[in-house]
Amino acid sequence: MGFDVYVRFFLGFAFTIGLIGVVYWVARRYAGRLGIMRAHGIGRLSVTGQISLDARRRVMLVRCDDREHLLLLGPNNDLLIESNAATNSFQSALELAGAADEPKEMGKQA
Repeated sequence: MGFDVYVRFFLGFAFTIGLIGVVYWVARRYAGRLGIMRAHGIGRLSVTGQISLDARRRVMLVRCDDREHLLLLGPNNDLLIESNAATNSFQSALELAGAADEPKEMGKQA
């Protein structure tokens, strides 16, 4: 076998690896636009925040639609610490408190 066989093998191998890399880059770049990766334009699930407690455990705040869930994640089990019914806006909080009627003026007493 001559030296040219090794050169052709190396060039063919490098071309194949390069082609795989280009296909991977194009798939990652344009898959979201084509609707291949996910069905929704905006995801329903997001991680709002997380804190590492130690090397093995962390607390994570997850948001799904209008609900937030506080999770304790560990190597052996996961625990739901708190799950609120819905993240309320200021106006809905006023309605729940019964103060959504007309506000009283500062100088007048009832």
